[in-house]
Amino acid sequence: DSPELRTKMKILHAVDKSLDHITISEICENAGISRQTFYRHFESKYDIPWWHAIFCRQFYLNEIGRTVDWKTGYYHHLRLISQERDFYCKSIQYSINTPFGQTVMPENRKTVLLETLETYRHIPIDHNMLFMVEVFSKLECEVLNDWFRSSEPTNLVQWTDDLLSIVPDRLYRALKVEEPAMEGR
Repeated sequence: DSPELRTKMKILHAVDKSLDHITISEICENAGISRQTFYRHFESKYDIPWWHAIFCRQFYLNEIGRTVDWKTGYYHHLRLISQERDFYCKSIQYSINTPFGQTVMPENRKTVLLETLETYRHIPIDHNMLFMVEVFSKLECEVLNDWFRSSEPTNLVQWTDDLLSIVPDRLYRALKVEEPAMEGR
C-alpha cells in the first residue's frame, strides 16, 4: 500500500481502452496525474501490463517450488491477476508475446524458475532442464496472456487444472513442495 504502488494502480485503472488507441495524455488526464508523474513510474504505456503481471508474480507464481506447491501458486496467482481482468481485456488488443515468447514476460519467468531450481532446490541445470524451462516459460506466458485477453468467464479452478496439465513432469517433480506431515496420523 505504498504511495508508489497506489500511483501505479491509479495509472493502470486510468487505461480505459486499447493501449494502441489511448495516449499517455489521456491516461494522465484519466488518472489525474502529470506526464512527469507517469514517466517517473513507466517508460511507456506498454510497460503497464508487464509491470502489473510481474508485480503480481512475486506473491504466488514465483513462490512455486519455494514456499508453495504448483496448484496453490497457480490458483492464487490467477485469482490475483483476475482482479484486474477488465484492464487486460480492454488494454491489450495486441499480443505482448509477438513473436511467440519474445518479451520480458517469459524471460522473467525463466529466470525465476532457474533461480528456484538452483538456489532453493539445489538442482543442477543440465541442457534438457534448461530447454524445458525455456519452452515452458514461453508456453505458460502465452496461455496466461490469451486467457486474460479473452472474453471467456474466469474459471480459476479450471484454469489452474489446465495450467498444471502443461507443466513438464520433470519440472513439476523438481519443484514439488511436500505438504507438512499432519500430527496424529
